[in-house]
Amino acid sequence: MRKVIAIATICLVHLAVSQAAFSQFNISIPKVPKINKPKTDKDGSGNTSTNTTSNNTNNDAGRPKNAGGNLLYPPQRPNGTPVFLKNSVVIKATVKDASSWVPVTKVLVWVNDSKTLNYQVDYLKPDGSPWYSEKLEQSTQTAERCTPLESPSPWGGVLDTKATPATGVFGFKITDKDANQVVYQGKFKVGKFATNGPKKVDFYVDHDWLMPIAVLGFHHSQSEIGGESPLLSVWIKGRAEANELEARVFYKGQQVASSKDGGGVSDYDERTSEMSAAFSPSSFWKRWEFQWTKFLVDGNGSFNHDNYPGAFYVDKNPGDYTVKIYRSGAQIRELSFSVGADGRFVQPSYTSQIFMPYYRIILPVKVIGGSEKWNVNDWKTDAFYGNPLTGFVAP
Repeated sequence: MRKVIAIATICLVHLAVSQAAFSQFNISIPKVPKINKPKTDKDGSGNTSTNTTSNNTNNDAGRPKNAGGNLLYPPQRPNGTPVFLKNSVVIKATVKDASSWVPVTKVLVWVNDSKTLNYQVDYLKPDGSPWYSEKLEQSTQTAERCTPLESPSPWGGVLDTKATPATGVFGFKITDKDANQVVYQGKFKVGKFATNGPKKVDFYVDHDWLMPIAVLGFHHSQSEIGGESPLLSVWIKGRAEANELEARVFYKGQQVASSKDGGGVSDYDERTSEMSAAFSPSSFWKRWEFQWTKFLVDGNGSFNHDNYPGAFYVDKNPGDYTVKIYRSGAQIRELSFSVGADGRFVQPSYTSQIFMPYYRIILPVKVIGGSEKWNVNDWKTDAFYGNPLTGFVAP
């Protein structure tokens, strides 16, 4: 029955677009909106930067109008100008043996697939002296329309010549060699722990600064006809299971959505080391993403609203919202966001410092409960590898 409804809806939308004479635009036939469970892209945070300086400038030029007028959140796409994605930086430790390690760096650049990129990372020792440099290797563009760059395999290379037993705070600098421009620099903190495995010691990069940081926005497969489900991601320290987790949304004191009622929970990228999961849960961080089938952004879309009976449209209900996240029935996180009179998420003042595509914004989240042991002050100095956002305050 759902397939028959979907086919009929596609035919109606196609007829409406044809009659509106939008043939001058290069668009695809709109699809029946569906609540897409986020794909596990495993490509890092997926957070990126636009070719503009603000979330309110979203490459709207040349975007077609749909049958319902201008979309509130038109789909975003990169152009040919590379933009380094600041919060996509990920640094991990690769261990050679029981006594030494080297860093492995991964980043994303928001650009169409027409560019060959030339980025280099320089590492510094804890005393500030040079350690070594390496060119980041480019790979195939991700589903999020980002170009990944990462360290060459250290095996048979820097692990044999540059590995160190040292722990502490190390520096790094990433340079666009073609533009001769430093695009990012910071620091990362390395620790170690004992194991019972073949490698008696494992090294890890500390990511406690992630704990009070949440991201709210949309999936990269934004629809041309509206009816989008917002996505919310938070970080949990240690092992967790999707079926333990639930996110409830409250508006004016009333619950309006739960991830248990549809949408669900997905696990994404991890910040960890080879042996952390088994021997050191305190050095294991994972990003969890929540979605709600009946908590949507109408977006002035032309989608068939009848397909979503009982849906709550957040952009039609401006004001303050609270999200509470539960694990096995016990609350572990809480955060708030607001929707303005224009129907858009209200952007915090620090948003312009670290843009993300697909209308994503960073929000502070309160960590509740004592089961996750973490340094509650790390975000003040270590966030985004030593680049904390001015104006961001953790609860």
